[in-house]
Amino acid sequence: MKNVGAAVLLLSGLFGFPASADLLRVDGVAAIVGEQVILRSELDLATDMMLRRIRAGGGDVAPDQEIELRMEALRALIDDRLILDLAERNEAAATDEEIDQAIQEIAREEGVQVEEIYRAAGAQGLGRRAYRQQLGMQMTRMRVVSGSVRSRIAVTDAEVRELFDERYAQARPGERVRVLHILLPNPPQTEPEIRREALGLAEKVRELALESGDFASVARRMSRAPTARQGGLTVFREGDAPPQLEEAFRQLVPGEISPVIPTEHGLNLFQLLDRFDPSDVQYEDVANQLRAELEDRQVEPEFTKFLDEVRKRQYIEIVNPNPR
Repeated sequence: MKNVGAAVLLLSGLFGFPASADLLRVDGVAAIVGEQVILRSELDLATDMMLRRIRAGGGDVAPDQEIELRMEALRALIDDRLILDLAERNEAAATDEEIDQAIQEIAREEGVQVEEIYRAAGAQGLGRRAYRQQLGMQMTRMRVVSGSVRSRIAVTDAEVRELFDERYAQARPGERVRVLHILLPNPPQTEPEIRREALGLAEKVRELALESGDFASVARRMSRAPTARQGGLTVFREGDAPPQLEEAFRQLVPGEISPVIPTEHGLNLFQLLDRFDPSDVQYEDVANQLRAELEDRQVEPEFTKFLDEVRKRQYIEIVNPNPR
């Protein structure tokens, strides 16, 4: 089963509709999280979207794997409820005004009108309300990570020095390009519709990276590259990257995210971090940057531990996760 984690991430925050008593009777409850419910219709929709996105990326799901996929979707929905509950209790949940500001900022960065952002989301199957919920959940998640997870992370001076020696002190002279990389599958099928769907998924991942402001976190969840566990961190020595990529890197300024770049290996996204010659770099100039990088590597594992602890403290009951 391919790219299940990517599909789960794209669904994060899509569903959180209030449930009336009449709706509960007609619809049915998939799970209870504290005082909140997850409807079976929400789980049906989440699973269906996961299936469509996996297939658009060239993957497939055998019938006996659909149960596993459905439980993955349910776990993602449960995690969203836990994060949102924690954020609301700490007054950290994104407000409508903040979501408006974020969408306006995305539109400015893309050089388009706000309505075009909503239309692009609609083309990916996200209505206005669902898109705003997704973006708000991403913003809320970032705040929970910042407030509750980063304080648990510690990086020693010795670890920073070790990374400096590995990257700079022992490297041969010559310009390097340091990027974050996301690799997505490019289906081998030649049907234009399938390729359009794969490209649409890649564009959606790019939007997600722009909206979240955390390319590395998106890479950890969605990239198929070997560097995914390191947030996609990749360093190219001058002349080592294919000409197509070197040309793309020349067009980027630090912090900028490339357009989707098709290659023989798949669909690629890059965020340029910097250019440097390791022989010219002094420890004092990059120590803080290296420390932040090492801290970022620990964020996802610590966040997973944090959520495990939250689950143990919260009432969670799986009621009926079967399709309606």
